[in-house]
Amino acid sequence: MDVELIGLWLATLLPIVISPGPANILYAASGGSFGVKATVPFWLATNITSAFQTLAIGFGVGFLMANNPSIVSFLRYGGVCFILYLAFKLSKPSKTLQKDIKPLIFKYGVIVELLNMKFLIVPMIMFSQFYSPQHDGVMQVLILTGALLSLTLTSSMVWILGGKSLTLFMSEDSTQRIQGPVFGILLCITALWLLLS
Repeated sequence: MDVELIGLWLATLLPIVISPGPANILYAASGGSFGVKATVPFWLATNITSAFQTLAIGFGVGFLMANNPSIVSFLRYGGVCFILYLAFKLSKPSKTLQKDIKPLIFKYGVIVELLNMKFLIVPMIMFSQFYSPQHDGVMQVLILTGALLSLTLTSSMVWILGGKSLTLFMSEDSTQRIQGPVFGILLCITALWLLLS
């Protein structure tokens, strides 16, 4: 990729990857509630899963999904249900129930990413815009997947650090009580948006 193509790739994908979505809101909520270190397993799980999804789409699963809309519907509704479940878990006041609430684990990261319809759009856009049939297909898929993984690892860490910084900023007891419900409401809004889009 030349510099101009890299710039175009970033301009196309960065706004989508870094925009609020189910995983990004969960990164901020977990980073804010439990810190960066406790959020790393969830962060790794979502990003590793997204790399496998990107490879699958790059090697043709996108064609399967386009021809079987029921798969897309299942993922959409399953994702909405799981996001609402996580919204309920996160909406508990973080200070008073902190001993009852545990950080999001690796397993949840895999589930969130598998059901994250917002993310599945990203590799489809990427391959439709930046895959060139004139070049080695396997190498292109691997390079584009690696580049997207680097972008998602970085942007998701920004959300985690942002959530942690926000919590440090709002460290008084009164603001701690509203943090969980605010993130829970944001997840509910995200679930509604996914359901209606």
